[in-house]
Amino acid sequence: MTALRKRVIAALILCAAAGVIGYSLGVATVPPAGAPHIAASTVTAPSPGSLRIIYSLDQKQNDKEIIALIDGAKTHIYFAIYTFTLTDIAEALARAKARGVDVRGVVDSGQAVEKFSAPVMQILNAANIPIVVERHATGNGIMHIKMIVTDRAYALGSYNWTASATNINDEILEIGTDPATRKIYEDILLKLLHAYRGNTAAQAAVSIGTINYTEAPQHIGEIASVRGVLVDTYTSKTSTVFLDFCQSYKNCPFSGVIFSSDAKKFPDLETYVGKTITLTGKISSYQGKAEIVLNTPSQISRP
Repeated sequence: MTALRKRVIAALILCAAAGVIGYSLGVATVPPAGAPHIAASTVTAPSPGSLRIIYSLDQKQNDKEIIALIDGAKTHIYFAIYTFTLTDIAEALARAKARGVDVRGVVDSGQAVEKFSAPVMQILNAANIPIVVERHATGNGIMHIKMIVTDRAYALGSYNWTASATNINDEILEIGTDPATRKIYEDILLKLLHAYRGNTAAQAAVSIGTINYTEAPQHIGEIASVRGVLVDTYTSKTSTVFLDFCQSYKNCPFSGVIFSSDAKKFPDLETYVGKTITLTGKISSYQGKAEIVLNTPSQISRP
């Protein structure tokens, strides 16, 4: 083996070793020209002037990143989250509340009353953390934000506070401390907290009872059991199924809607035609008419 070849091999070995050592120590190595650089994820409260963008499956510890943010808060924590099932984050919020931090949150009305949200809601309620739920004027729309803002930093992205989002899903979480950006996000959360004040999860889950389908337009945004004789079912070109309670659906004040993603759950709708049925759920408004979106067959019943 020539001296030149020996020197080349030795250089390659040293480069490989340096890369392994750098990785094991969490030190970023220089990426190839033109390749994006993503900083290593660390579970610490963000330092002033920092910005980190984290891909969930690199470390599978986005929940710990949120908890570090909570633990580092001094005066206040505001959050809005669509799906919230991780009790470790709920417990961190409870600890913050116990040490005197102002903790307040906004959640989606539909998600807040699901059984899988109950353990988290119990922890937050026991800690006397004010939680409000969205209530859009039309009954449509969801509170789909996933964000937390403290007096020191913010975090937002696609990441819901769930086990699947932490360990399975492709998610992005941005954590930053820029004062101007943090203030913008904080103002948005304060706007939501003000807009939905007084609308608690317990209130959102209360049904007004059974009403006739002709009364549905007067109860947009409320949960109810709407009763009427099913005249017909219709499947659109997009495979959305409509449950009609009038001979002319164009003039009917109410209908049931099953989107194509859930249509296979309802194989026996024709058996309800000509019979009095009750649809239960949140009444929403679409193009000036009332409707209930059905996700599960248990929302349909017969008296």
